[in-house]
Amino acid sequence: MNKPDYLISTPENVDLHLELAGLGNRIFACSIDTLINYAIILLLALLCALGVGVVEYFPMADRMRTIADYAIIGLTIIVVLFIFFGYHIFFEGLWQGQSPGKRAVGIRVIELNGQPVSWPAVIIRNLIRVVDMGLMLIGLAVMLFDRTERRLGDLAAGTLVIRERLPAPTDQNLTIKETSQPTGFVDIGRISPKEYDLLVSFLSRREKLSKSQRPLLARRLEHYLRARLNEPPAGESPELFLERLYLAYRARATSGEDA
Repeated sequence: MNKPDYLISTPENVDLHLELAGLGNRIFACSIDTLINYAIILLLALLCALGVGVVEYFPMADRMRTIADYAIIGLTIIVVLFIFFGYHIFFEGLWQGQSPGKRAVGIRVIELNGQPVSWPAVIIRNLIRVVDMGLMLIGLAVMLFDRTERRLGDLAAGTLVIRERLPAPTDQNLTIKETSQPTGFVDIGRISPKEYDLLVSFLSRREKLSKSQRPLLARRLEHYLRARLNEPPAGESPELFLERLYLAYRARATSGEDA
């Protein structure tokens, strides 16, 4: 197992150890996204050719036919440009730092403070992607010399690409209420392995805590994890939320192993 190589100290005095995505993983993810992009663009080109061919069969003046052809071609070019520039922006903004390629490889874009990437940061890093991919792949050269393997877009946006690790559960002795159900509506990928360990540590030790310490620690941990997930209070007890979060994380780790 690779050692984590990026450390973040949170305001709550929790040290988060994150593993950088690595050059190979990022190239693999980029290759997947590029293939998806090319497949979509090829499909649009075929539809464009089909549209131009269909126009030829309609009875109309040559001038109108020319206008229709230019309209179809122009619309196709606009859509292609939108996909070229908007593909990564759309997915990374919607999926909290992951594109289809990144999700397949298991890596994610985050902000330098460990928080989920924001829309402005997503837009900045991907607009500069054109520069990174051009000029003899200048972004690749920058990544080789940067300590945290960031390309120009990451440097400008203040972002970092990390590897998502979902460790195998080592918590068979935990006791969970039968009424607890996995929290399926949150993005578990925002919870780092170190934070998961912190969650398991509390759930496994809570019975040994004093009556005064247990609810206090539960509330603090709930508040911290809800902030990480950008999840507002739901009127449930802190420990019920922590149990539901634990079950959701474990379910995702188990499904990842089965895959």
